[in-house]
Amino acid sequence: MKNKSNDILEISNASSKRAGEPLSNASVSELLDAKIIIGGTRLAETEFTKTLLEISGFKQLQSTSDFAGVMTLLRQGIRDDICDIDLLILDQDLPNLKIDQLRIIMDQFDEWRLIPIIALCKESQWDHAQILTDLGHGVTSMLYHPHTAESLPAAVTTALAVKQERDLTFRRQLELEDELANLKVMEARLQFSVNHDDLTGLANRRRLEHALELTLSHVRNFMSTSAVFYIDLDSFKVLNDAEGHEAGDTLLVQVANTLRRYFNVNDILVRIGSDEFAVLVNNTSKIQALKLAEDLRTLFDGYDFEHHAHHYHLSASIGLKIIDSENATTVGEVLSHSNQACYTAKKRGRNRVHLYSPNDREMHTLRHSVEWAPRIRSALKEELFFLVYQPIYSIKSKKVSHYECLIRMKGEGNITFYPNEFIPVAEAMGLIHQIDFWVVSKVFETIDTMPKDLSFAINLSGNVFLDENLFNLVRDKLLETKIEPSRIVFEITETYAISNFEQTRKMVSDLRGLGCRFALDDFGAGFNSYSYLKHFPVDILKIDGGFITDLDNDPVDQQLVKSMIDIAHSLGKKTVAEFVERQSTYDLLESYGVDMVQGYLIGKPANKVA
Repeated sequence: MKNKSNDILEISNASSKRAGEPLSNASVSELLDAKIIIGGTRLAETEFTKTLLEISGFKQLQSTSDFAGVMTLLRQGIRDDICDIDLLILDQDLPNLKIDQLRIIMDQFDEWRLIPIIALCKESQWDHAQILTDLGHGVTSMLYHPHTAESLPAAVTTALAVKQERDLTFRRQLELEDELANLKVMEARLQFSVNHDDLTGLANRRRLEHALELTLSHVRNFMSTSAVFYIDLDSFKVLNDAEGHEAGDTLLVQVANTLRRYFNVNDILVRIGSDEFAVLVNNTSKIQALKLAEDLRTLFDGYDFEHHAHHYHLSASIGLKIIDSENATTVGEVLSHSNQACYTAKKRGRNRVHLYSPNDREMHTLRHSVEWAPRIRSALKEELFFLVYQPIYSIKSKKVSHYECLIRMKGEGNITFYPNEFIPVAEAMGLIHQIDFWVVSKVFETIDTMPKDLSFAINLSGNVFLDENLFNLVRDKLLETKIEPSRIVFEITETYAISNFEQTRKMVSDLRGLGCRFALDDFGAGFNSYSYLKHFPVDILKIDGGFITDLDNDPVDQQLVKSMIDIAHSLGKKTVAEFVERQSTYDLLESYGVDMVQGYLIGKPANKVA
């Protein structure tokens, strides 16, 4: 009997025309490697069937003579919830077996329900009704004894192709189910992320706003009281910068869990921002809310966070906003007021609870800053700043030795704004360095047109001496104008000099290296004046005006001023007394040996140099 592999290839190709491409040799080889169970009571017929299939190229054939044997082989074929049996070829008269009942059993298990069955019957046992019943119960095809080399391999190959198609369809179904499940998970996660914070799992601002809308409606209609707690962790940035974001995230998760344990399950817990949290508590009272907030502050005050053997003490500033029928405004205002209360708590020293009040002075200051910031930007852009000059008089030469340059700002309607109105805002808003650099450039323009025996003192903010660009600007201006560097006197307050001593001293030394001079302003106002003086490279000491205004009548001020002048002279430094407004004060200072005086007695600040 000839080998039928080519015939099987042709049959397989024909059966696969629906897919548009013929089966490859590899696909045919896969069919020939299929595991087939042959069941029959007559040994000769069973062996004949096996021989036909072996000649056709099928290799993995098993046989059995009864129903129990079929079930045993099916069970043995299961590995990791998958059965490697690909086809059953069973005699209709196999003992204790009805194919339709076997099919019912197999359909109950995912491992077996895709396995096709070929039923074998004697030609003399033709039963049209039984054939329809068997085919209706999952029998792939019916064959009759005796088999031929043309019919059996073709039927087996077709059945195996059906099995492959079923397996592929099943896998695709599982993949689609997995994909659908993943999509549902993604949808659930997306829906969760819309209203929740990814890191802590707490609700987010959007969720809080929705809850507040319901709360406000409830407060208006039922005269109830609610409260919003706005919680800001103190010094969180220190830990985050020192230990990294991983440590910061760990702390935030711990804080979130602490809040979950502290508040009730019905309270709305929210992470607002980096280290800011908010909690909405409904159906409470002002007294209860204040106690709850204070207890929470105490809880955080005792909180210790450890990371890599470093311990950090945690505290929190808590702003409290009460929502009742008298102030049930809008969601935006409630959140703004609670945030403002937290801001006030931080400004008043942190680690405290503050109940919102529209009269909080800190918010007036903040609003003032917000109003002033665009004015300052506009003034820089439109050249609305200008300088005035106050003379500093030399007692020895009996003439003005130099002028202090003071900045002013033009306002609408010829209004003049003084530094105390805009400088603090400029420092808070990060605009002060632009103003400082404008002053330096303006003074160089002015001094270039003045008599060469006049010097000019420039008042700058303390932080500008930490900016390397200051040195570059002064160096370039000196090269550009060719003026004598000693005509430039920079003034720095004692407070700023001490707060950033090393960095400021370096900048002062560098600028003095260019030939500029330095004056230490408000000398004597600090507690460490004398100890820092011997290490700080300045040329002039300006005695704080607080010691001068009542010098005539205060013996203590007199002794202090005398000692300041004596120490300055012993260190080779000049002295200037500020706020000199009376001749009697001038006379006293002259008797003490002061070098220069400044004040209304000598001259008020003016737009021009006299």
